[in-house]
Amino acid sequence: MDTGRKIMNLRKDRGVAQHSLAAMTSVTPSALSRIEAGIHQPRGPVALRIARELGVTSDYILDDEAPYPPPSSALLKNLKKNSISESRGQTIKVSAREKRIVDSLRSLDSDRHNLIEAVLDADLDTVRTAILALERSDLLESLDPDDRTRMLKDLNKS
Repeated sequence: MDTGRKIMNLRKDRGVAQHSLAAMTSVTPSALSRIEAGIHQPRGPVALRIARELGVTSDYILDDEAPYPPPSSALLKNLKKNSISESRGQTIKVSAREKRIVDSLRSLDSDRHNLIEAVLDADLDTVRTAILALERSDLLESLDPDDRTRMLKDLNKS
């Protein structure tokens, strides 16, 4: 998917008007319109500001081969402490629940952050199996050794 279409889709998915995104990223509405139409490519600093406002990495924005929608792990990368920039003077309305979630994610240590990333990247059946195994530790002992090895290997891959 080309960069402009990806930006437009992300913007619409997040319910941000084109003129609002333009204001948040310090570009003119007509420049953003040309970027979304594929007439122009955003330059580095503009791509970075757009990516930050849309909650993805600039790599994701600029990579035409990156899938849409972005994988969950790509969204988490913007929440790590080292990627949080100073306030850009913009306010975005979020619910109290969303704010608690973001604040909680930002306060996690790297091990817990990696665990959440692995869970988001894993398929649903693997996550359900892991939760069931944790709830019933005797389940692991009752599994065939090959099944247990395969399940633990799948969990470690995630």
